[in-house]
Amino acid sequence: MKSLPTVDIALPVYYGNLEEIEESVEKQIAYYKKNLKTYNWRIVIASNGKNPEKVITLTKKLGKKHKGKVDYTHIDKPGKGNGVIHAWESSKADIMSYMDVDLATDLGSFKTLLDNIQQGYDAVVGSRYLKTSKIKRTIKRIFISKTYITYFYRFILGLPLTDAQCGFKAVNKKVVKTILPYIQDRVWFWESEMLYLIYKRNYKIREVPVHWIEDLNSGVNLVKIIPNFMKNVLRLRFSKLPWKR
Repeated sequence: MKSLPTVDIALPVYYGNLEEIEESVEKQIAYYKKNLKTYNWRIVIASNGKNPEKVITLTKKLGKKHKGKVDYTHIDKPGKGNGVIHAWESSKADIMSYMDVDLATDLGSFKTLLDNIQQGYDAVVGSRYLKTSKIKRTIKRIFISKTYITYFYRFILGLPLTDAQCGFKAVNKKVVKTILPYIQDRVWFWESEMLYLIYKRNYKIREVPVHWIEDLNSGVNLVKIIPNFMKNVLRLRFSKLPWKR
C-alpha cells in the first residue's frame, strides 16, 4: 500500500503568542482530521527568539494529547522568517507549509495548497487580492499593501503575483534545499525574497484565493516596516542571482 504524502505545518510563534497557541492547534487538528485524510500531517510550533520555555512546555503537552501530531522547533534568532525557515530546514516531510497562528486565513483553502504541490507546483501561496478572494481589512492597510505589491514588488522586481505577504504558503523539498539557504532577510521580508528567488529560478508558483480576516491586534506596523521592504526590494533588483545559470 502506497504511503500518504507527509506534510509539516509550521506555526511561527514567540513567547508573546503563548495564549493563542492551544486554541489555534485544537482548531487545526479538528479540521485536518476531517479534511486531510489523504495526507499524513503534523503541526510544528516554530518557536523563535527568547524565553521559549513556556511555549515548549505547552507544545509537549499538546503533542502528548494528540499522539505526536504536534511537535516543535526552536531557534534563538527572533523573527517569523527565522522560525519558519528553521522548521522547514529541519523537516523531512514531502510538503512543508506554514500559516500564522492567529488563523487569519480561513483553513478552507489549505487542502488546495497541498493538492497543488502534489500536482507539480514548487510553491503555492495564498493571495488576498485575487478576484475570488474575500478579505476583511482596514482601507489604510489594503492601500499600503497593494501599493507595495504593485509599485515595488511587481514593477521593480517583475513578479506576476498579486500578494507576497499572506501567511499561508506551501513548498516542496526542492525549494527548501535550493532556495532557503540564500534568503538574507529572515524577519518580515523573507517571503517576498523567497518568492523572488523561486520565480527567478524558473520554478512553478501558483496563487490560490483565500478568505482572510485581519487580526486587529497584530503587532506588525506596516508603516514602520515598509522602508525596510523598499531597501530589500532594491537589494534584490540590483544583486546577482546566488546560483550559476
